[in-house]
Amino acid sequence: MREEAAVKKVDDDKALGIKVMKLSRLLRLRFDQRAQGLGLTRAQWQTIACVRRRPGATQREIAALLEVGEVTVGRSIDKLVEAGWVERRPDPADRRAHRIWLTVAIDPVIGELSRIGESEEVEALAGFAAAEQASFHAMLDRIIANLGEDAEETRCDPD
Repeated sequence: MREEAAVKKVDDDKALGIKVMKLSRLLRLRFDQRAQGLGLTRAQWQTIACVRRRPGATQREIAALLEVGEVTVGRSIDKLVEAGWVERRPDPADRRAHRIWLTVAIDPVIGELSRIGESEEVEALAGFAAAEQASFHAMLDRIIANLGEDAEETRCDPD
């Protein structure tokens, strides 16, 4: 019975979902370490990335896109407002809601976050030829399409 469990574990390591999960975890952890130098938590940089992709989204929409609670996003937004990097503007269609917008003060931070992301991608794809990298990205896009989700429409994953 132990032998079957060992074989199953090895087979699990070959599963696409496991590999993608490991890759995602490694990319997030490395990005987190580098973003800490900017004084940002994961929740904050993910919120910034989401608002960048969805300017004017409500706190509720941002929470849903990031798949976290509204209170969690609210705390992150509060800190970003205090830093002057985002602002809440009243929603003209719903007086109870506010829309979240980036301010110009965030531009240098976004520039650095983009540089971090680009650097991490270069390191992750080291040793791959340009054609292999393009093919890899195309394959990932096809997998996303095969699973029936347009990632840009339903999520706010960071760069």
